[in-house]
Amino acid sequence: MLNVMVVDDEPIILNGLINIIEKVSTPCSTIQRASDGYDALEKLEDYKPDLIITDIQMPEMNGFELINEVRNRGLCQRFVILSGYDDTNYLRQAIRCKTIDYLLKPVNKTELYNVLSNISLELLNESKRVSDNYRPIPETNILINGNANISENTKKIIKYVDQYYFNDLSLDQIAEYIHLHPNYISHLFKKETGLSFIQYLHLYRIKKAKELMIRDPEESLNIISEQVGYENVRHFFNVFKKYNGVTPGKYREQYKYKI
Repeated sequence: MLNVMVVDDEPIILNGLINIIEKVSTPCSTIQRASDGYDALEKLEDYKPDLIITDIQMPEMNGFELINEVRNRGLCQRFVILSGYDDTNYLRQAIRCKTIDYLLKPVNKTELYNVLSNISLELLNESKRVSDNYRPIPETNILINGNANISENTKKIIKYVDQYYFNDLSLDQIAEYIHLHPNYISHLFKKETGLSFIQYLHLYRIKKAKELMIRDPEESLNIISEQVGYENVRHFFNVFKKYNGVTPGKYREQYKYKI
């Protein structure tokens, strides 16, 4: 199934496009709407779409700027441009941005359905390849944007998480450790890593949990959840599935069958 975000600053067009997607029985599991580029970026903190369909001409941040920002943050890699102009310059920009398609308003239902169907098939094939070639995630730096040029303060935060991830961590503790205000730390960390502090903490803990599951396949998941900082095992299960698409038990089962 396909998760889609639709971005357009004109409510009538936005509602109409979502209505089309819903009514023509496209292979979408969820559809998220955004009224402009900044609204999209805010919602992308919690919603991770497989595809973003965006208008070009929007106030403050146009569609191409949104695509570049989203791609740089690693939030989505598939984009379809929506435009009311059959403009050669726009089309060239769309090609340079490596968008999947360039759809003109009013949207042709058949064209839209074909785009969504093709992407769904692509995702299905990718999922099968991942399943067929499953390997544990290597121990690498999990900063999404891979930016090595981060400040000393952000490096201190990362080091602190590495040392105390199994404790009940908070921004207030980090702030006291590096002598900076929590709000400043939150803004700095998100700006330099592309992740909020809590997202980074979850990713790091899940990475450690995977290592423990692989090291000792018989260890209780309740114990592992406590060892990586989750007092509530249900919370651990929910976070693990959110970031990996499968439960800890399913992950362990998949790994056993591949070794």
